[in-house]
Amino acid sequence: MSDEGCSVRPSPAVAGVQAYQVPQFPARIDLRLDGNEGVAPPAELLELAVQLGPEALRRYPSTRELEALLAARYGVEPERVIVTAGGDDALARACFSTLGPQREFILPMPTFEMLDRDAHLVGAKVVAVDWPAGPYPTEAVLRAISPRTGAIGVVTPNNPTGAVAAAADVRRLAVAAPQALLIVDLAYGEFADEDLTPAALELPNAIVVRTFSKAWGLAGLRVGYALGPAEIIGWLRAAGSPYPTGNLSLALAARQLATGDERMRAFVQRIRVERVELYQLLRRLGADALPSQANFVLARFRDARRVWEGLATRGIAVRAFWGRPELETALRITCPGEADAFARLCAALEAVKAADAEAF
Repeated sequence: MSDEGCSVRPSPAVAGVQAYQVPQFPARIDLRLDGNEGVAPPAELLELAVQLGPEALRRYPSTRELEALLAARYGVEPERVIVTAGGDDALARACFSTLGPQREFILPMPTFEMLDRDAHLVGAKVVAVDWPAGPYPTEAVLRAISPRTGAIGVVTPNNPTGAVAAAADVRRLAVAAPQALLIVDLAYGEFADEDLTPAALELPNAIVVRTFSKAWGLAGLRVGYALGPAEIIGWLRAAGSPYPTGNLSLALAARQLATGDERMRAFVQRIRVERVELYQLLRRLGADALPSQANFVLARFRDARRVWEGLATRGIAVRAFWGRPELETALRITCPGEADAFARLCAALEAVKAADAEAF
């Protein structure tokens, strides 16, 4: 059917907004370090899918069991937990619940681009605060607060820089803007030196967003969750689908939560070692790498595209940010968490530098 003659038009919020996408290289890629996924879970986890049987496919899912398990893990009531379709879904629900055309979203940048996108989709004004590196820019955020402030973003460790906020930052913001929701995105929280979950859960106007996609290695299941005051979590329930993810995903996430904690912690420890070594290597090669508390390192290059292409021709994908001016010279490189893959990454970076020193 032709689009000619179609008079349907998108809403002003959607017009001109492009779908989220990651730059792809035409060469064959067999080591993907551009998505920040965790290590693959044990194959035995898939046996549970068979054990569940056809009823798991036939019936509408319920998130209650997993929410109860998460509530017990964090020491809160189940009504203070909502399971969502990945952390992305929780972030979107938070924006839909608290923002609109007459409200502002204070967002330190650069950061996870879906937050900016979600705010624009509900017609809110994004008040950008510079956060290129270093500690969370609390003072600048405090200066940006106004009566129209509906939400404040705290992505920590920040994606894509790896910088972090502290518990004291979150507490100060909560007091300074009692009318605003603090969206504390801890997608990479397991990798950080400080877990802000306990501090955030003490606040009446903050939610914590977490995910099974990173440290737990279950990005393909699309299971995330948010914790916070019961009333605010109730808003998030009303702001999205009643069935955010499927029975198989919920069961596998619950099993991983129950049995995979030791494996997850070992993976996190491996990442902490790799990111120090990767940071040091990038600096030695001439790149402007940033210290990170996530499972990746962001580095700036003289010519990021040539480095990106050089790694891709060696079968390695890293994250580029073409079209984002503040990140045009940067690449985000995920730590693989596996000795062989990490050795291959380091050797590839050395080889790219040897072949094209000026790119660094």
